[in-house]
Amino acid sequence: TTSSPPPAAGFGSPRTMADPMEEEEVTDDEYRAALEALQSTISGKTRAAPKGPNDLTWEQQFDRLHLYLERLGMTESVNAMSYIHVAGTKGKGSTCAFVDACLRRAGTRTGLYTSPHLVDIRERYRIDGRPVSKTTFTRNFWWLHAKLRETCEADLGMPAYFRFLTLLGFRIFTDAAVDAVVLEVGLGGRLDATNVIRSPAVCGVTSLGLDHVEVLGDTVGKIAREKAGIFKPHCPAITSPQVPEAMASLQTRAAEVDGCSLTTAQPLREWRTLGGDPIRLGLAGKHQELNAALAIELMRAWTRRTAPKPGWGAEALACLDAGTLPETWRMGLEETEWFGRAQVVPDDVEDAQLSWYLDGAHTEESMRHVAEWFCGRADGDETGRGVDTVDRVVDGSGGEKSNATQPPVRLLLFNCMEERDPTTLLTPLAQTAEAYGAPITAPALFAPAESSSKGLTPFAGAQDCAWQTKLARTWDDLARKHAGCVRRGLGEGSAGRSFGGTSARAEGARVGAAAGASASAATRPPSTASAVVPRLRAAVEQIRRRAREERALGSGRRVHVLVTGSLYLVGDMLRILGRAG
Repeated sequence: TTSSPPPAAGFGSPRTMADPMEEEEVTDDEYRAALEALQSTISGKTRAAPKGPNDLTWEQQFDRLHLYLERLGMTESVNAMSYIHVAGTKGKGSTCAFVDACLRRAGTRTGLYTSPHLVDIRERYRIDGRPVSKTTFTRNFWWLHAKLRETCEADLGMPAYFRFLTLLGFRIFTDAAVDAVVLEVGLGGRLDATNVIRSPAVCGVTSLGLDHVEVLGDTVGKIAREKAGIFKPHCPAITSPQVPEAMASLQTRAAEVDGCSLTTAQPLREWRTLGGDPIRLGLAGKHQELNAALAIELMRAWTRRTAPKPGWGAEALACLDAGTLPETWRMGLEETEWFGRAQVVPDDVEDAQLSWYLDGAHTEESMRHVAEWFCGRADGDETGRGVDTVDRVVDGSGGEKSNATQPPVRLLLFNCMEERDPTTLLTPLAQTAEAYGAPITAPALFAPAESSSKGLTPFAGAQDCAWQTKLARTWDDLARKHAGCVRRGLGEGSAGRSFGGTSARAEGARVGAAAGASASAATRPPSTASAVVPRLRAAVEQIRRRAREERALGSGRRVHVLVTGSLYLVGDMLRILGRAG
């Protein structure tokens, strides 16, 4: 059955969001009803080749987007907006976040569309840097839902999940009358739903690598060709530096598109600031310099092709032509925040004793960047965010004392989606931890996420852990190959006994059996390098227990936990840590 909107005033014709004071607030029940209806668009099908005779190809599904826009009466309004369109394998979201922050600092009204969300679906739609309200989401959702049922359902059917979300984004941003839409590609580029736009102001391509090979191709050249599918006639395209094979594909595609010029963003270090101070980035990690450099060039091209409101464009371009960043852009780069990417969250229970290092990295190169960030010895790190900076610990009198000689206890909490290769993801972490002399304290914990691509409602109960068992065995193998990546021999102290030891195995056996986990997951011999925990919240409690015991021992060592491998896992951690709002 197809869901219908609940009986609530004003849903058939949402008021403009330009004046939010005119809007009536929707109830939580009305918002949940919209989410339940959205859930019905999640088909569970992959984006690979069609399986049955009645399944549409990806190309056919993409072509239908133009029909959806036409029947919704949105074609002209969507194409009248000014877009900065960004594709890539790594750093798309961060680049878009930099662009959005700088343009907002300059006074431009922005709409930011990104994916996936970490905690709440409304994160995908930001106006002036803030997720849209439940009222804005719900009213626009039911407008779109009703209009699609009226004009498209009979012959075209309802668009699938991501296409529906993209159409909803266009509706929200046109209704809000934003000055610029920063549009992140979901997957690929050529056939991505965001590519339905006719003529963006500028296109960008972040660093490319192997990902989604079953859909995009099994070489970086093929993948680059798909990403370059967002290039449009008479539209400048700008790329981060690429490996030769990827760059050749980008150049070939640009030459095929009439009037499309492809340039490479100059390094961030070549820009000056008005005051001569170094450029500081709000996002940690050496690799963010590539994303910030691309963001600058995208904004520069956008400014040249538009008339920014208020009229700051001419002054900004004069600064840029002189090799100097506009002050508002410098401030925007420094103020950029992007949840779940190189994010450090102090624990709300254990306070300064325990910090969570969150990053949703899920490609080989991204994992290497994250490992360097977490190990705290990335070359050229000027942020002061390295993990091995001098700890400040609280002494018995409540004062602080320096603890420069005590390295932190580094822990790992990991999960990744089953289509990923765990060896590819975990190897960079093992190599970096060993090379930097920053080992992961055993055991590393492997726990399933509560969220998944199969639905919008997290599941906090016990789950089958066959996949996590495979992840743990992968880490065990790497620990044998890279002996310096693991800190062992902690079972002699009280902290070592409780963390990942008897209590972890008991939890794994008890909860794993309750979930119907495989016998191998519950009974496999304990490893000194890894442990499987069938509930994420149980893993969090074990880590907190370890932090409490470090405090009781008086070691002065802080506990730093790297949570990585999946944006779903990171989103769940933000929810558990009370950082969902």
